[in-house]
Amino acid sequence: MKSLYLAAVAAIAFAAPASAAVLTVDSGWQSDILSAAGSPTDNSPWTFTISSGAHLSVTDDFVVGDIYVLSGSVNGTSTFFAGPNDVRATGSFGAAWLNPVYSKYTTYLGAGSYKFSITGQGEGGIPAGLGVRLDTGVPEPAAWAMMLAGFGLVGVGLRRRTTVSFA
Repeated sequence: MKSLYLAAVAAIAFAAPASAAVLTVDSGWQSDILSAAGSPTDNSPWTFTISSGAHLSVTDDFVVGDIYVLSGSVNGTSTFFAGPNDVRATGSFGAAWLNPVYSKYTTYLGAGSYKFSITGQGEGGIPAGLGVRLDTGVPEPAAWAMMLAGFGLVGVGLRRRTTVSFA
């Protein structure tokens, strides 16, 4: 009976998911691997807490054609596009971020605690490698455009202002 109990405890210990990988803010790309199609990646679930907004980015970098699905407190599916030439275009996964043949996912997240897993179909082949990163201070292009337009409108308003002189 004791050996049956020990076998059950061992089975539960081996079946339990590995501890969550902590995603560190502004530390660059962190590597992850999809070892089996439809299963979570080796480092899933990913966890992190941020006190202000940040960009979460994921890029394929191993075999062309892999698509990844994020689920948990972050949900989304990677798509094929050329990543912007920003801080994410640097480091070990920077070339893949800029290359439209590798799938990517990016989203802006507000302050809070997050936990998510990444799965993939492994269509390009198994094992499949990907990079994950979390960056603060990477503004959206639309935010830059809006800020510049606002500065322009303030400048036009100041320039058109009439001055009143007292005699």
